[in-house]
Formats: sequence, structure tokens, C-alpha cells
Amino acid sequence: MSRFCTAVFAIAIASRVLAGIQPTADEARAICLTGASGTVTIDAAIRASQARARALPGRPESWVRVGWEWVRKARLSADPGFYVNVASCADEALRQAPDDAGALVLRALVSMNDHRFDDARREAERLLVVDPQNAVALGTLSDALLELGRFDDAVAAAQRSADVKPGSAAYARASYLRWLTGDRDGAKRFVRSALEGRDRRDPEPAAWTFVEAAKIFWHEGDYAGADAVLAEALAWVPDYPPALVARARVALGRDEPDRAIAYLEKAYRAQPLPETAWLLADACALRGDVGGAEAERRRVVEAGRRSDRLTLALFYATRNESIDEALRLIEEERAGRGGVYVDDTYAWVLYRAGRLDDARRASEQAMRLGTPDARILYHAGAIRIAVGDPAGRALVERALALNPRFDATGAAEARALLDGRRHGS
Repeated sequence: MSRFCTAVFAIAIASRVLAGIQPTADEARAICLTGASGTVTIDAAIRASQARARALPGRPESWVRVGWEWVRKARLSADPGFYVNVASCADEALRQAPDDAGALVLRALVSMNDHRFDDARREAERLLVVDPQNAVALGTLSDALLELGRFDDAVAAAQRSADVKPGSAAYARASYLRWLTGDRDGAKRFVRSALEGRDRRDPEPAAWTFVEAAKIFWHEGDYAGADAVLAEALAWVPDYPPALVARARVALGRDEPDRAIAYLEKAYRAQPLPETAWLLADACALRGDVGGAEAERRRVVEAGRRSDRLTLALFYATRNESIDEALRLIEEERAGRGGVYVDDTYAWVLYRAGRLDDARRASEQAMRLGTPDARILYHAGAIRIAVGDPAGRALVERALALNPRFDATGAAEARALLDGRRHGS
């Protein structure tokens, strides 16, 4: 079979995998060995690893190496579809050695990408039984536990990972965990340490860490600082979609819709996420393009229904529309996921549904760590005002002081609420 025919065959199999049909052993190998025809460094690395796997097909580490190159490809391109290739590499390695540590780590990463967080937790814990010092497994366990809403356990796993292998990944994880608890100084300290370990030979982790650093500044309303850090991210990986989306948020905060749209359109072409379409809708509305805003709204709904219930539920609640669907979506999400952002979305959907006592309880859960996110603070304040709690106004004021343009709809509602008006009146 020619190289072209092999690639077409592999793509067809990958489509079936995405539809939930498990590949045969031959099909999995074909996906793992899908041609990487680009000229960039990562594609050359994939081809080299594939050549070694073909030469040593009975060595599980050969297939694991190919899998890790596909992970790098997925991250660099911001295309999660490449995790189909990762999964097939892990499957091939596990056929050679059912308890291979490297393959089990890959399986856990695939589960994280697929938002199967409890599966990721189990896979990481299975590996740690036989290899308790595996830093990657510990880090993945921490990430899975955080997504499941088990914050203290996530911190403990992150600390174990850092003890085993201190470095950029451990420091970046520590930064985010510190930020979630309101320790902004600690978060900045750790993210600086993470960036000290950046490596030109592998630029995507540095670009991702710069984006995470920029988010800290964004959440403080320091748009100039965030923009400068995002420029560094793009210097490491040009047109990096997470950096483009974050830079568009900055542009919207500065009332620059045209600039935001330019970033977002480029990001959406590379990675069509509902969050990106949502920001495009806001940018079009700010520019006065009603038709464009409605077209982007439809894309949010289509993409959210397909792959991101959490974002779509929050979008509906923010816009105060389709609340019955929003409630169904967030309840489905809560069945397999937790954490402050799930709790916050649940609280806001309940608020829009008029279930104020339930909204108050969910909001208290969202606030439990002291996360310095203006959207969470605004939601908490509005809910408390609705139930007659005088502390609510101070929370709304704090949200706007922290980040005055945290969200186009939410920030406008917050200002109207403080003025004693209904938004849109």
C-alpha cells in the first residue's frame, strides 16, 4: 500500500475511533503510523520515531516514543484530534506489554483530553501502584483530581510530583493551584520559576506557560501586562491558538473589537472551540455587527452541544436564554466533573432559573477557595443581592475593581446592578 493510501486509510479509521468504534490491532498500528508530512521539526520527529517503531515493532518503548511525539503535535497545533493517534500508540505498546508504564501514562493523558477524568484518575493510580515515583503519573493524577473537584487531593498529588521531579511542569501546576486559592503573589512566583526552565527545542510548553502567566495579569485587570506576556507566548509559537484567544480577551477589555476579531478568527480556524466563537460574538456585537454576532452565537451552540457542555451552559446562563437546556447540560457535566468553575456555572444557571436558595449554596461552593476571578465574584454578589444579603453589593464592587471588563455581558450587568437598573433597560 502506498504512503498516500496508508494515510487515507488511517484517517478513515481515526474517524471511526472518534465515533466510538474501537480499532483492531492492525487499525491501531495504522493510526499510530499515520504519515506526518509537514516540514516542521515535530513532524520530522514523528517520522523518525515511527521509523524506529517499524524497525523494532516488538519493543513497547518504540510505540510509546511515537505516542509522545503525537502528544507534542497535539499541543503544538492545539488540535486534540491527534490524541486519537496517541491512544493507538498506547494500545500498540500495551499489546506488547500490558503493564508498560509509558503506555499507561499515555492512556491517562488521552482520558484527560477526552474529559474522562475519573478514567484518568484510575489509570494514573494503577500506574502509581507499581511506580509510585512516576512524576508524570502524579501530575496527571493531580490534574484529574482537580477536574473531579477534589482540590486537597489534587494539591497533595501535585506536591508529590514536585518532590519527585521539580521543574517547569510542577511549578506551572503549583502556580495555578496557588492562584485558585487567591494567592496571587505565590502564583506569580511559581510561574516565573516555571518559565526559567523553558527550552527552545520544545517551545510549546513555554508558550503555554506564558499564556497561563498572562491569565494572572488578565484576572487583575492588568491588560497591558497580560498583552506583553502574550506577545512572548506568540514569539515562542507563532499563531498559538490559546495565546490568540487570550490576546483577544485583552483587546475586548480595551474596547478594540477589530483587533479581537483578527485574533479570534485565526484561532478559530486552527481550533474551533465554543469559547472562541463566544468571544467572536461579543466582538461582533461591540462592533455593531448584529448579523455576525448571531452567526457566532449559532456556532457556540453547535460546538458546545458537540463537545463542551460546561461552556455552553455558562453561555446560555450569561445570555439568560435556553435555561432549561443549560440546566440539563450542567447537571450532566456535574455527574463526572467538579471544581469551582463547575460550581460557579451551576450557581449561575440556578440563579437564572429562579432557584435562588440552591444557587446560593452552589455559589458558596464556588467561592470556597477564594479564587480571584471577577466572574465568580460577580455571580456570587448578584445571587446574594437576589436573596436579600447586603454583602452581595460588596462582592459585585470587588469584581469590577478586580477586572472591570471581565466579560462583555457580565460586566455590563454588574454595573447596571450597582446602579439599581436591570441590564438592558
